Amino acid sequence: MLPYLLMSKTTKTRPTLSYSIICDDVRQELGGKFSLMGLFESISAHTFPAYHARFAIVNEWCGGRGDFAAKIRLLAPDQKTVLSESASRFSLFNETQRHRDIAIRLNSTFSVPGTYWIEMLIDDEQVALAPLPVHLINQQNVH
Repeated sequence: MLPYLLMSKTTKTRPTLSYSIICDDVRQELGGKFSLMGLFESISAHTFPAYHARFAIVNEWCGGRGDFAAKIRLLAPDQKTVLSESASRFSLFNETQRHRDIAIRLNSTFSVPGTYWIEMLIDDEQVALAPLPVHLINQQNVH
């Protein structure tokens, strides 16, 4: 019985990313619930460089077991240049547990229109890459 107990404590299972949401803000409510404000999937700007004052990235991890290092990166259109990065650590004690990782981005600069990228990593391994289109708009595009 002892070898099983030792193995179960050291077995690590990488979690999966349940979802990734981009929004204007996240608020924790009474009772521990989270409210997500202003969900979006692209950014529009009249001029460049464009500045986005605040947005949040919410990731939910599940199905894992062990201690993990999570990173959320905002990448330039070349998918190599890191514009900002946040890191956190979390533990999952069984596969039914869930963990929400929330990263707030302040005063992000988008130098040119294009598709920027949100990269999610666990233990320095890329798990997902989501597009964030940043568009130039002019008066003709506005109704």
